[in-house]
Amino acid sequence: PAPDRLSECPHQEIIDLYHRILPMGRQVRLWTDARKAKLRTRWREDVKRQSLDWWERLFAYIAKSEFLTGKICAKDRKPFEIDLEWIITPANLVKIIEGKYDDESGS
Repeated sequence: PAPDRLSECPHQEIIDLYHRILPMGRQVRLWTDARKAKLRTRWREDVKRQSLDWWERLFAYIAKSEFLTGKICAKDRKPFEIDLEWIITPANLVKIIEGKYDDESGS
């Protein structure tokens, strides 16, 4: 494929993967220009992310987190409810990739 094709972000395919792998999260109903820009930036900033397989693995990784999937919560707080916009916010994506939300058994 031409280099320009590689930088085209497949928004709907990523949204579909998110819905399929993380059905407990908030469903995407409106995909605004701001959200498009945010996802397109995450897609373009690393060549590894320019693959639907990378996004599928990311969502599968998130699905293993009891916190991110709302199965556990902090005292006196409602369970966390994930959404795609939260995932693609730069600081949150870094925390996910760095393992901040990995579950620690027995602690």
